[in-house]
Amino acid sequence: MENPLADVDDIERITDPAERARQAGVRLAAVPAWQERLRKIRQAAVLEMRQQQMSYGDIGKELGLHRNRIQQIAEGRPGGGKGAKPDA
Repeated sequence: MENPLADVDDIERITDPAERARQAGVRLAAVPAWQERLRKIRQAAVLEMRQQQMSYGDIGKELGLHRNRIQQIAEGRPGGGKGAKPDA
């Protein structure tokens, strides 16, 4: 999977607005896949810290997040409040 943000500066310099919009759209379409990948990387890291016997509170302090958010990440739950569906 190609990095959708690798050439954003180049896209801004495209003089044809239609082509600039097309290229921006291609990158925007790739963002959800990158978000999912990054969520999985973060979850795996949090689970690794838990395996090292770190508490949710300690992990939260390390990452600058509340312990409740760390538990959500470990469980694969997205942020965003009540009713949010679990990450796939």
